[in-house]
Order: sequence, then C-alpha cells, then structure tokens
Amino acid sequence: MSRLENTVRLYPALRAASGFLAWIPVFFLYLSSHWSLSAVLTLSGLYYITVFVLEVPSGYLSDRLGRRPTLLLGAGFALLASLLFVLAGQWWVFVAANMALAASIALQSGSDTALHYDALKSLGRESEYQAREARAETWGMVSLAAACLLGGALGSLDLRLAYALSACGALVAILLLLRMQEPPASDTAAPAFFTTLGQCIGRLRDPLLAWVFAAMIGLYALAHIVYELYQPFTTAITDTLAIPLPAPALSGLIIGASMFGGALAAQLSVAWRASLGLFGLIAVATVLQAGVALALAVGGGVFGLLLVTLRNFPMSLLHAPVNDAIAPRISSAQRATFLSLLSLLERLVFALLLFGLGAVFAGGDPASAANVQPLLFATLALAAIGALVLVLAVPAARRALDAP
Repeated sequence: MSRLENTVRLYPALRAASGFLAWIPVFFLYLSSHWSLSAVLTLSGLYYITVFVLEVPSGYLSDRLGRRPTLLLGAGFALLASLLFVLAGQWWVFVAANMALAASIALQSGSDTALHYDALKSLGRESEYQAREARAETWGMVSLAAACLLGGALGSLDLRLAYALSACGALVAILLLLRMQEPPASDTAAPAFFTTLGQCIGRLRDPLLAWVFAAMIGLYALAHIVYELYQPFTTAITDTLAIPLPAPALSGLIIGASMFGGALAAQLSVAWRASLGLFGLIAVATVLQAGVALALAVGGGVFGLLLVTLRNFPMSLLHAPVNDAIAPRISSAQRATFLSLLSLLERLVFALLLFGLGAVFAGGDPASAANVQPLLFATLALAAIGALVLVLAVPAARRALDAP
C-alpha cells in the first residue's frame, strides 16, 4: 500500500482525532464560572474574530505549502489551547487560549477535506469522494459523541479535566498526520495571496456557489447559537428539578447524543440528497435547525434540551453533499482557500451576532437560562429574514446547478 493510499485510509481516523473535543459540553460552564455573561460573549466573539482573521490566510497556506503541514500546525495549536485552558486563571490567559483554539480551527478548516479530495484525485478515485467524506463525517461525529460524554463526566469532577482530555485527541492527530503523505502539488504556478483571494471571491459570481455560501452562513449561526447557549439550561434543570446529575454530565449526555445524531445524518446524507436534491436537503436542514433553536427559546426546560440532541443532525446531513457540490467547481490550487473563505464568513457573521447580542441584551448579567432566551429569539428573527431572501434566489441557483 502506498503512503498516499494510506492517507486515504487514515483520513477517517484523523477526522475522529481532530474532532475529539471533550471541552464542548463544559466550555460555557467553565467560562461563566469565571466571568459574567457579557464577558463570556466577548470571549466567544474574540474566538470567532480570530478565526475570521486567520481563516483565509490559513487556506492560502494550505494551497501553497501543503495540506499536511497546515494540519500539523493546526493540531499543535489545538494542543496549546487545551493546555492554556487547563492553566487559565487570569483574563489574558483565557484570551490567549481562545485565540490558540481559533488558530487550530482555522488551520484545519478546509484543509482536511481538501487533503481528502486531492489524495483521492491523485489516485484516480475522486468519484468516491462524497461517500467517503460522509463516512469520515460519521467517524468525526461518533468521536465527538464519545468525547462529549467523557468530557461531561470528567467535568463533573473538575471542568479543566475536559480540556486535558482534549489534548490527547490533538496528540493522536499529530501522530496520524506524521504517517500521512502530502498529495502531489498542482503544476500550476502559485499566484500571489491577494490574486488567489480575488479569484475565490470571483467564484461567487456563480449563483449556486453564492446561494450555498449564504445558506451555510445562516445555518451556521442557527446551529452555533444553540451550541453557545444551551449549557445554562442544564444548570437550571439540575437546580429546579433536583436531577441527581451534575450540570456538566447532563450537558455531556445532551451534546453527546447530538453527535450520535450527526453520525446518523452523515450516513443518510447521500441517499437523502439523491431523494430530495441539494435544495430540498438544505431546506429540510434549515427547518430542523430553526426548530431546535425555537424549542430551546420557548420550551427551555426538559423539552428544549431534549431537542438540542438534534442540533448536529442538520449540519452533518449537509456536510458531504455541500462539499461535493462545491469541490468540482473549484480548482485544486484554490480549493482550501475557497472553503476557508466560506468558514471565514460563517465565523465573521456569527462573531458580529455575538457582539451585537452581548451589547443589546447581556450587560453585566449572569449567564442564566432566563438571560440567554432573548438572544435566541433575536437570532431566529434575523434568520427568518435571511431565509426569505434565499427562497427568492432559489431559481437562479437551481439553473446554475442544472447547467452543463
């Protein structure tokens, strides 16, 4: 077996290791144990702004220097971030930890799927990409589920232990990357950064790519507002109903279940796309994602948290089909930069949303369930406006998808 074939074989394991984020069920509880709701939103906003600043340069780095070196650097930052959170106490350490975490996400975003596609293409097997990417997404979701269950359990003892466990995932990712091979580089001369960025932005003249960009930005905001704000509801439930389960453990069970739901969605994604089409699939995902946010905002309590277990289903349902729709329309020399541009806009819009919500609603209030509900309602109102615009733009995007 060649090292390039080994790269394809190990890719699902890399996704699983990179996605072993045991801190997910406790991060809001951990930050809010030190800071007010406004400060927590500021830290989260700084994280998304840092991803925004680094996202496209990291994609360009991947396109120019290689997928594997970029992913190694990202795994290194993930390890650093976990260690900083374990040691965090002062404000500047929390800021540095969030920035290191943002760097790890930015460096991995787009580079992993680009590595997979380029390796398959070099082997003449790019037709396998959608099915294999869906399988890798399943591995990633199962790994996340296990990480969240363990992180919630350990966080019940000490919230910092979840970050220590996350460091183990980063170490495994580094070891896997050392066994993988960089796919052959394109023979095309590498253009300058701003030339590449301009070319990628120019791709958005394609109505389909522009529509997918806008839809994924909206879905990202809906998914992540739930991700940011569900944890105060776990504290409220354990306090009011006297559930004999610590809030971190309950949070781990909820988000862990959502990751298993994401794994199921990844398995269903190819068949659902064949049945519903790309636009039908995105419509179903949007309704589900908005429903989860609405249930949490209105129901709060047990019912709202029960539906949070569906939080990862819509995005995992779209992962492979959306990447499969984008990849053939973008050259290898621009693919990671283009995918990073999408991630950049997702994070930028969400960072601005967090800063805006913090300024309008949060003040110096504690991060309680009652105080975060208005943030959910405001996000849903903005999402409804965006959905209306997208519905009006569907015909143009459909014609672009059907064009030869």
